[in-house]
Amino acid sequence: MTRQLNEGGVPAVVRAKAILDFVAQCELPPHVSEVARQLDLPKSSVHGLCNTLVSLGLLLRQGAGNLALGGHLMVWANAFAARSDLITSFLRLWEETPALQRHTVTLSTLDGSDVTYVACKEGIAPLGITFRIGMRLPAAFTATGKAMLSTYEDATIATLFAEGMPEPLTRMSVRRLEDLQQEVGLVRQRGYSVDNCQVRESMYCFGAPIMGFASQRAIGGIAISVLEGEVSAETERKLGGLARACAEKLSRHLGG
Repeated sequence: MTRQLNEGGVPAVVRAKAILDFVAQCELPPHVSEVARQLDLPKSSVHGLCNTLVSLGLLLRQGAGNLALGGHLMVWANAFAARSDLITSFLRLWEETPALQRHTVTLSTLDGSDVTYVACKEGIAPLGITFRIGMRLPAAFTATGKAMLSTYEDATIATLFAEGMPEPLTRMSVRRLEDLQQEVGLVRQRGYSVDNCQVRESMYCFGAPIMGFASQRAIGGIAISVLEGEVSAETERKLGGLARACAEKLSRHLGG
């Protein structure tokens, strides 16, 4: 039965997705001509798209013109599964750790030179800021961002900020790459990061990197946020240590 395509968006991308979907649903590797017939697409177009998908590792040729899914799809599948497991593990950890429940605790992932917040549990004391799921902030200023950057080489960090540092959010926001790299170096030494009012005036955050299975770089970062008035040298050691312990527990759970 011929399938109708939703051509909304870039046609080549829509058709490539349709080809992958069709191949995934077939019990046996279909022939390229069957793909063209079922999707009601020109054979020449399907041949060109399939050749590209094969070269990218998204499809695999089997036999004389038959197609199967390629191994590169597992990169995406593993990344999706890792993020899903990361969030589930974070929420479970918060429920099982009374010391965390007094504070606002966030979970972020690194996306270029920004962090994206993927989970948040609010504490008893109000912070005056809401970490919305999907919200992005410059990694250079956030505790989770600095924590995750600490697992990158300095040269890679320099590349991420090759076009310059982001616009400061507060008077405390780090403004020079050299200063950011110095902060990142401190994270490597003590195992936790500090956002000293760099995201929001009067708010401190203490973060640590979360490692995954066989990963050399962090797959996420956890941070504990408090009001500036609560912070002392003892508080920093306590909350920084708590962030590090929680990150290590999450890392172990995720195979890191």
